[in-house]
Amino acid sequence: MRAFAPLADPVVARLWTANSIVTTGDEVFRVALIWLAVQTVGRDAGYLGALQSAAMLMGAMFGGVLAGALEQRRAMSLYCLFGAAFVAVPFLVWEFGSPAFPALALAGIAVALMRAQLEPTVQGALPVLVPDRDRLFATNALLDGIRRLARVTGPLLAALLALALPVHDLFLLHTLALVLAAWLLLAVGAKLPPREPREAGGFALGLKVVRDEPVLKRLLVLKAVTDGVWVMIISHAFPLIVESSGARWTPFGVEIAGVGAYGLGIAVYGVANVTANFAVGALPATLSLARMLAGTTWMCVGLVAMAAGPLWLPEAHLLPAFYVALALTALGSPFFDIPLAMRVQLSGGPAAPRAAAASVHRVRIVAAFVGILIAGLLSPPVFALFGPGWSILGAGGFGVACCLAAWLSLARRDRV
Repeated sequence: MRAFAPLADPVVARLWTANSIVTTGDEVFRVALIWLAVQTVGRDAGYLGALQSAAMLMGAMFGGVLAGALEQRRAMSLYCLFGAAFVAVPFLVWEFGSPAFPALALAGIAVALMRAQLEPTVQGALPVLVPDRDRLFATNALLDGIRRLARVTGPLLAALLALALPVHDLFLLHTLALVLAAWLLLAVGAKLPPREPREAGGFALGLKVVRDEPVLKRLLVLKAVTDGVWVMIISHAFPLIVESSGARWTPFGVEIAGVGAYGLGIAVYGVANVTANFAVGALPATLSLARMLAGTTWMCVGLVAMAAGPLWLPEAHLLPAFYVALALTALGSPFFDIPLAMRVQLSGGPAAPRAAAASVHRVRIVAAFVGILIAGLLSPPVFALFGPGWSILGAGGFGVACCLAAWLSLARRDRV
């Protein structure tokens, strides 16, 4: 199958396997972290997410200095070992001491910093490891697909493991997983060329490249907007409506409500999203703006459709309407995200420094997190003013309007 053809290359297979281990382990780690934080500090566990977001932003913006000082061939492995060292801390504290929130905060910040360095390094290495354009497109789809799949399988795996193990043992498992990933990435790093003397990189280089590429700049702004809209609707409004309405659905005699109804919605979204992701990976490589914008517009239209349930449908149809809209929404984003990753990797053109792709990816991380942060700050007052149903309609409509504006501004700049 075309979508999985890059795995025939041993280096790509090792990179994909290591990435699968890290991303799935991160989701298991996230479940354990949140659960123990709630047990330890209750409602103040929300500060943990804020600390992680701040660490991710700071790591993406200023971590280029560290990346420039490390030997490129070992950098990915060293990042994983850094994460492993700190993920072990809460396991040791819970196993041999007493529960303490600072141990969870330390591990959460360390993993965020690890991701802020590992993701740009992988993105920068891909064009070197996979110079063929078609194979690079399919490889991006594979790596993006495992990230999306991990969002579904990771929490499920954590739930199954928690049936047999204490929750803090999940930290030990993730520690071992990161060590294994570090070993796999050594062979990947060995295929990279030595770092160029005085090779400049980091967030500043990324900003310079983006400034000189107006199409990429507009796409990153659009990505920040649509990520914020997605978070406001699916992460904030959807669970709020499910909880406050008390909506129930009884298919085949099984009642679904509360957190189970929310979890099912996320699972429906995840399955549809992964399916679309691998379908895109099987298509010929293209950077077509028309296809990218069609995908993200479809996603925003699906988000608008989520307003139908709380605004106009009877309560008995609320959850099924949500699930249909979530499935349709999930089909759009891979058509935008996979070509965007490839545009980032090819940014600056052949004459750009080799560090350009990793540096632009840092800008992409910062842009996305800024959008998510703004959505998080706006959600409570917007929901209080208009209610979650009308807020979904307004936020989704704003996303569609931004997509249409992007169509107008980029219509003459398309390339394949």
